[in-house]
Amino acid sequence: MKRMPALAPIKELVRDHCGLSFEDGRETLLAEGIRTRQEKRGIASLDAYLDVLSRDAVEVGRLVSLITVNETYFFREAAHFAILVEKLIPELWASRGGLGRLKIVCAGCSTGEEPYTIAIALQEKFGPGFGSRISVVGFDIDAEALDKARQGLYAAHSFRGVPERIRATHFAPEGSRYRINETCRRAVTFVAQNICGDTYAEALSDVDVLFYRNVSIYFQPDVQQRIFRNLAGLLHEQGYLFLSSTETFCHNIGVLSLLERDGIFLYRKGVQVQIEERRAAPGRGIAEAARAVPAAPRPAAAEARPAAVARAQDEAHRIFDEALQLAEGKQYEAALERLAQVLALKPSFAEAALLRTGILLNCKRLDEAEAACRLAVAADRWSLEGHLFLGLIAKIRGALAEAGQRFKEALYIQSSCWVARFYLAEVHRCEGAFEPAAREYDLVIKLLEGKGAAAHGLKFFTFPFPCEHIAHLCRHNLEVMKNRER
Repeated sequence: MKRMPALAPIKELVRDHCGLSFEDGRETLLAEGIRTRQEKRGIASLDAYLDVLSRDAVEVGRLVSLITVNETYFFREAAHFAILVEKLIPELWASRGGLGRLKIVCAGCSTGEEPYTIAIALQEKFGPGFGSRISVVGFDIDAEALDKARQGLYAAHSFRGVPERIRATHFAPEGSRYRINETCRRAVTFVAQNICGDTYAEALSDVDVLFYRNVSIYFQPDVQQRIFRNLAGLLHEQGYLFLSSTETFCHNIGVLSLLERDGIFLYRKGVQVQIEERRAAPGRGIAEAARAVPAAPRPAAAEARPAAVARAQDEAHRIFDEALQLAEGKQYEAALERLAQVLALKPSFAEAALLRTGILLNCKRLDEAEAACRLAVAADRWSLEGHLFLGLIAKIRGALAEAGQRFKEALYIQSSCWVARFYLAEVHRCEGAFEPAAREYDLVIKLLEGKGAAAHGLKFFTFPFPCEHIAHLCRHNLEVMKNRER
């Protein structure tokens, strides 16, 4: 993977403007966006375009809109919305005696699928009058994405995994697309806001529930922590904050308290949770432990911290061993429960996240598998198995370009990995690129002849086929492609 040093000044400018980081493979996305804008503006050189960016904030905004990945869809990680309407909102209303108006905010809302999902869930639970008691606000830096959000018009791709009843009930067809119903559209307000800004719009203050999902992965750790602290400051006392499953544990930095509700982890303001107390009562969840422990500062003695960390890590490894045995016995739900405990104790436990990925993928729970795998890759960016899993998940979804990129990244980590080469060949074949496919199939056969199929070295990767049949499958596919070319 080659670096692009010429992009360094623009990368720095973009980061200063909105915090976005374009390292490693994401440099390609930035480079493509720059080329597009140069062609649009008729600017020949990179230096000349950098000069324009340094003087023209509007052009910076247009570049950011182009390079922002607006990958979202309705009811992504649906369990979050179920907990929101079934548990959190009734509890928040009860705590206020049923008075006042609750506010829900979506940070980095992109084209609006997430805030509209919340509106749909609210309408389903509380009826069409929910807007009088709950406001929903989405904000994003991308002006073009916000324009699309305000229109409320979506293509079929935004509904993947959504029950047909939801689309039929809450959307009306318009040509090949679907427009959200007026009740939900009017209930959501969209605000232009830079998440890295020093100040936030008044509409984003005193938030009861804040969704900040699948956004922080684009920022460097120092920027992640600064944004998280700023967002925590927007919360009303006792307010909640959701991150995606991938991002949750790496934000456990002492700013908000991490809670567990029905197997879902989320953060809350104004509640102190002590991890030592949770370990002392292994049968209880984090939320129950929080109720049992009064709010108090953590122990201040510096010498106590290393011992506590060591105990947490030992406990994590013990529970991981239990999860591994349960997984081998195909007791998958019990294994997943143990692995959630492991990752709460040690978020950087990459093997636990990979085992969780393999189990979820075996259970065909793709969104959760992807979230677990991204957690593993965040903990170990050179995880061969992590990149293979992400490639396989993308391939299952039919996202062949993304899958191919993941398998290439796996080969960058270990060029002799026959598994990555086999799947890359499969991607090329599906795309009709027979020549590169044939080249990869040939390499797979040579690798297998040299070391054998069992020498893959993977611990948790899910093989949907007998490995000993791979060489035969490669030869078969080569023959099929030759016949097609005749």
